[in-house]
Amino acid sequence: MVDTNLRIKLESGASRVFNCLQLTRGLRDQSETPGQGDVPVADLFFGSRTLNHAILIKEPNLGGERGRDPFEMPLPIRTKLFIPYNAENPYEGGESSYTDDPQFEEALSYLTGAGGENPETFRRDLEKIRLLEQLPSLDPFLLKDKFALSGMPVNEAYFRLSEEEWRNIRAHIRERFVLMCRFATESQGEVSAEVVDRLVDRIWEARDLEPLYPLLSAFGLPTDRATEFFYCWKGIGFFDYEFTRNTPLVRGFSSWIQGAQPRGAMHRDDAEAIEQDRAHVRGRMRAMLAETLGILQEFNGSFDQLFRRRETARNFSTFMLNARRHFWCLGNNLNGIYHVVSLWNRVTARAPERNLPPAQMVRLLKILRELV
Repeated sequence: MVDTNLRIKLESGASRVFNCLQLTRGLRDQSETPGQGDVPVADLFFGSRTLNHAILIKEPNLGGERGRDPFEMPLPIRTKLFIPYNAENPYEGGESSYTDDPQFEEALSYLTGAGGENPETFRRDLEKIRLLEQLPSLDPFLLKDKFALSGMPVNEAYFRLSEEEWRNIRAHIRERFVLMCRFATESQGEVSAEVVDRLVDRIWEARDLEPLYPLLSAFGLPTDRATEFFYCWKGIGFFDYEFTRNTPLVRGFSSWIQGAQPRGAMHRDDAEAIEQDRAHVRGRMRAMLAETLGILQEFNGSFDQLFRRRETARNFSTFMLNARRHFWCLGNNLNGIYHVVSLWNRVTARAPERNLPPAQMVRLLKILRELV
């Protein structure tokens, strides 16, 4: 039986879901002669055609200790690889495995049939999956940036990110790196804009960061973690950009969830279910938003305090020491927030004043509860 709830959740969860199957279909549809077989292997995300039917999903690691240090196993967010039985209708079911499972490589070899016959293809595909595993979120910007840093070529069609949007996000983050680099080079006297730009490029590309070691040392930050600090700080800058852009929609949902009522008469059991699920979703969203806002306020406040107002570096140093924890926490929270808000917006957009009939309201809140 088709899982219609799974369809709704996957099709509205951009930052939680990397739908390689759907993106590969897009390439197939754009080809002159339809059919996935007509898409050159070099243009596909994976070397294995079976894996190009896969859907990767980020899920909170409910079994892990909350607040533990990211990048140590088990990760605070798990990555699930799902391969449907029927690529034409993936919601009929399929095989799935978590990438942190000790037997994952063996399972992947079995699912793709590539481990023994094409070991080099299998190795490259596994490397791509491991890169995806290292991200707290599957936002197109983070995907594109991660693969660019790895030097691993990927067809741009898999990122779903326009060049204009990439430039806008990049400019937003680089503007702060420019202030950092000017601050770092002040002791050298007047430094040209070209020198600053080259230093910013090094930070962006995570290479040759030695010129920034004195700055990190002055802030009490270990230089052997320089790449980690700046990479996570860049990711947090992206989350800050996205959250600002999505704030109106998030506020709209927050207002709706407070007291929206179904359109028409409803059974007492439906009314109770609605209130129970509403309370759960409202409470979880409130907690995630509070934590998210706290981190972003600390991110912006500590930066402005040091690099704009030239005050104490203490708060910035503390934030940087915890940058990777903040990066993963924001990814986890915003995955959930955006998934809920995106699904809500999609389902209610055409309803009068966003009020749904009772049965639809019950179903929507049930699904939203599952998402958080």
